Amino acid sequence: MQPHFCPFAITCALRKNLGMQAALNVWKSFYCEGSFARCERHKLAIHGQEIPDRLLPNGRMLDLPEDVPVIRPSAGRAA
Repeated sequence: MQPHFCPFAITCALRKNLGMQAALNVWKSFYCEGSFARCERHKLAIHGQEIPDRLLPNGRMLDLPEDVPVIRPSAGRAA
């Protein structure tokens, strides 16, 4: 029997990247709570692939406001 909630929902970066709670609730109801097999983030996760933080469940990329800086992890720091 398939679970009712996405097994990756707790660790999914969508929560931290989607600031509007109402919008997050819509995504959760469509994808995280039942039809998560359709979620593009879930598909990548089950195959062990990297998931872009801005990837929405429908496969589109989240548009960031121009005044929000994009923080990228550094490849390595010199000691």
